[in-house]
Amino acid sequence: MSGRRVFAWAAAVLLGAGAIWYAAEPATRARLVRRPTPRGPPDPWGGPLVPAPLISRGRPVFTSPPVPAWRGKSLTDGVYRAGTWDGGFPTPEKPAWAAVDLGRGPTRILVSWTSSHNHDWDERFYGAPADYRIETSADSTDGADGTWRVAVSVTDNPVRTRAHAVDFAGRRWVRMVVTRLPAKVNEWGLHLDQIDVHDLSEGGNDVWVFLGDSITAAVFDRAAPRNPSFAMDVARRHPAYFPAMIEAGKGAMHTAEAVAFTDRVLALNPDAKVVAIGIGSNDWDPVAYERDLGAIIRKVRAAGKIAMVARMPWRSDSGPQDFQARLNVVVDKLTRDLGLLPGPDLYAWTHAHPERLTDHLHTDDAGSAAVSRLWAEAADPLYE
Repeated sequence: MSGRRVFAWAAAVLLGAGAIWYAAEPATRARLVRRPTPRGPPDPWGGPLVPAPLISRGRPVFTSPPVPAWRGKSLTDGVYRAGTWDGGFPTPEKPAWAAVDLGRGPTRILVSWTSSHNHDWDERFYGAPADYRIETSADSTDGADGTWRVAVSVTDNPVRTRAHAVDFAGRRWVRMVVTRLPAKVNEWGLHLDQIDVHDLSEGGNDVWVFLGDSITAAVFDRAAPRNPSFAMDVARRHPAYFPAMIEAGKGAMHTAEAVAFTDRVLALNPDAKVVAIGIGSNDWDPVAYERDLGAIIRKVRAAGKIAMVARMPWRSDSGPQDFQARLNVVVDKLTRDLGLLPGPDLYAWTHAHPERLTDHLHTDDAGSAAVSRLWAEAADPLYE
């Protein structure tokens, strides 16, 4: 074989391998990285994070009440705030369930679900469950038969998305069983748009909660027009990783309200490692802001979690007073004094891109994708 033909053959092999790499699902990309993933020395902020590969994308889904196969698969297709599994009005006597065949291998998993047609984290009207349980099985064949073990049981769930760590050694199936909806609910009943499962078998802790106001609620709902999401951006930069994301935003929330809200976020998300904080767009008093934001950060750190705080976006209607600029002085001070890993500078970006603000404050779809990218860039030091 001539030297030129050898070179062409080698180039084709390398290009083919590259195509396989970038087309692979996140969990597949993680397996292509040598395991166990090398662990660097501890960083000053609480990292490095340990990968928690996403293993549910495209896995078979069975449901009751039954739906067309394509509709059930929407629960594992990675498309949020779009097609849903509609479970009607379940009761303890006639529950609705969705079961995912994960295959064998993982010994511990994180199961998260979303009801994304709700906007705020504590909104349930558009299809979030009130009572449900997470079950696992080693011998089911269709999600209905076999022996099932209850791993998590939840009553009076108050939010639209949650995640639960579950022991999975020797198991194959995971099933979410809903037995009751809130008293005030839409006329169509239960709507779930995704069930994500991350592998925690090797101590994975790459789990993020995004705590904030309406900007957080919109940016991190992962609707397709606002992609790439934060998780996608991290995976692009660090192929062994694909973070689990929990959006905990609440419209019109002031930082003073967020202090108590943080207690609820921490209580309902014990498996999260990083709390990404974006709060202050509805505030104006730097003294009160420093007191309340400092309290939030201290609560997060006392819970053993990593806190990151974004610099507040610029408001194009702020005029000469520019409250966000004053509050960002506080963000910089607390980040420095408390030794935090700096969050993204959303102020500088939005000031440079006012065309991306739809109502003087909230970003359009492209702007929301940019906010996710800025968060992923700021998070780089937590990854290997």
